[in-house]
Amino acid sequence: MKKKAKKTEKKQTEARFVDNAKKKQRKAAKRRVITPFLIVMSVFLAAAAIYLCLTMLFNVDRIYIEGNTLYEERNLIETSGIEKGENLFEVDTAYAEAKLYAVYNYIEAVEVKRSFPNAVTIVITEAEPFSVIEEADGYTLVSAGGKVLERGLEEVPYGMLSVRGISTITSTEDDIKRTALMQRIINSMRELGMEGYNFLDLSDTLEIVMIHENRVRVELGNELELEYKLQFADKVITDNLPSTGYQLVDASVPGEIMTKEMTVSPWDSLGKVSGTGYADEDEE
Repeated sequence: MKKKAKKTEKKQTEARFVDNAKKKQRKAAKRRVITPFLIVMSVFLAAAAIYLCLTMLFNVDRIYIEGNTLYEERNLIETSGIEKGENLFEVDTAYAEAKLYAVYNYIEAVEVKRSFPNAVTIVITEAEPFSVIEEADGYTLVSAGGKVLERGLEEVPYGMLSVRGISTITSTEDDIKRTALMQRIINSMRELGMEGYNFLDLSDTLEIVMIHENRVRVELGNELELEYKLQFADKVITDNLPSTGYQLVDASVPGEIMTKEMTVSPWDSLGKVSGTGYADEDEE
């Protein structure tokens, strides 16, 4: 009887084990079916949420303009191509910036920023007229950043630096190099606070010439240590030269300055051989 009972108990235990194993297999099978379904549903819900955000939650309803004093805001907005109702993520900021810069001469720089959740801000830096370039059709007004602002001016605006030796029309490789050099000189002049300069001649970049207050010819030579030569020459002009009469300041050799009294106006000396019209030299 005992043996029979043990056998019966053993069979029952084995049956329970098999039953538990089958239950585990069924649960595992269900999980294998449910898990991909949950993944698909999660992806679907995430995609739906993203679509909802892109189409309904982040649409442009405000467009701000900052830094503008020259142009009608509605014209700027129209030119940018940005429209109210457009989704914020679909706003082409690079296109808007390039278009505004190209269309409006007096925009030196522009940045288009998304302002979540529903706004776009157009930040404008206006161009500052700084110099004019002598060209065949008159004077071309350029900004401190080197951008062409106006063409065909008949005369140099009062107090503006006039530049010779560059064409903004042909834009040859030499013109591009000279334009970069002009910008370098302009930046240095601004940083050094140099004032009263009427003329810059870049026709020969080995013999750069400037005129100060219509009476001082400044010779800078080539581009070597140009910023240092500008600073040195400006200090001599400010601190050492007499306030009247025509003068030459030769700063073509870095670290050295030579001054001479001139018998003719610096304007009359342009294009002449170095030394013509100068009185006896006075070394400093």
